[in-house]
Amino acid sequence: MNTLLEPLDGPQQLLLETVWKPFLDGKKFPVFAYVEYVMRLAGHDAAVVLNGFPRIGTHLREQGYGAVGWHAQGSWIPAKAQVWPTIAGLHHINHSIASAAAEDLLAFMRALTKQQQRILESPFQVLNLHMDLAEAVRQSSIDRNLTFLAWAAPVAEHEWPGLSFNQRAGTSTGNGTLGFLDAADFQDTNEYLVTIEAVLARPEPLATLTYGEPRALLRAANFLDITYELVTGGRLVERPPVDRSSLLALSVSSEADFHTGVAVLAELLNRLKVPGKNPSHPLGRIEQHLADTMPGIDQDAVRDAVHTLDQIRVLRNSAIHTKPAPELLEAHKDLGLTFPINDFATAWDSLRAHAEQAFGTLQEAIQATRP
Repeated sequence: MNTLLEPLDGPQQLLLETVWKPFLDGKKFPVFAYVEYVMRLAGHDAAVVLNGFPRIGTHLREQGYGAVGWHAQGSWIPAKAQVWPTIAGLHHINHSIASAAAEDLLAFMRALTKQQQRILESPFQVLNLHMDLAEAVRQSSIDRNLTFLAWAAPVAEHEWPGLSFNQRAGTSTGNGTLGFLDAADFQDTNEYLVTIEAVLARPEPLATLTYGEPRALLRAANFLDITYELVTGGRLVERPPVDRSSLLALSVSSEADFHTGVAVLAELLNRLKVPGKNPSHPLGRIEQHLADTMPGIDQDAVRDAVHTLDQIRVLRNSAIHTKPAPELLEAHKDLGLTFPINDFATAWDSLRAHAEQAFGTLQEAIQATRP
């Protein structure tokens, strides 16, 4: 489950509500002294609870991003420091104004995303793409009367993943542009929070594999098919036509070559002869099929191998979408690919190496069930 969407525990929800209630009434964020006292009356250490909120992006900013934010000096939180909810916090507050304020901010992000299209009209100069919050929300028809900007604008100043915003003193508006995200065309908070968690996740070492022998992948698929036939009497792997399957043995030098190779590999996976029709893709059926056919098979090994191969299918299906959806980012990471891909030759070798390894794992698991 997405970290920012997970239900808060009791003390965390209490602290969020403690921040929200005075903000709702006064349209200003409470200070830590107030939050600390209310939490102390309830038997909780406010600093401990604050630091226990799920947070992402701590490699980008000291406090990262979570349901609440605050001004701190190292680990010490001054009594006069303000504590505020973010869009992630508004998501967890069961109040119509919290929901409406979040909708205003998402409408602002959508307008700023659309605003970037002006760049195409001006190839020779850098444009000022800032927009006024009130004007953008009014034009969106979400909140024509600007009823909820008094709550939206203060939150916007701290919503750094999606916005870079400065509220004008004494008003409920201000100018802003997109924040950390290149685009923010989100319709609801769920989609926004899932995406920023994927984008702001701490980078993990890529599982890049080397690929030496050009025909290793085809050979691994062939060994898998032979072993499956020895155990079951049937065939599993049906190769694409020779003129296409031979591409799996070739290196690539361009983005077009890479995507052609991915398409051929995805076709090979789609041709796996797995009984049944539900789900429609054979990779969705093979794990249960092998478990039913070979009760003693190493199901953990099969599950890992199938997951790797399924990531290739995700990569193929997402080839035309450059938006960093969580599943696409996960596929790139699991296959040892950067996002976006810069070196297509290296990416193709890593992809083939992962596929070869997965086919080998399946072959060994099936082989081990032979009497």
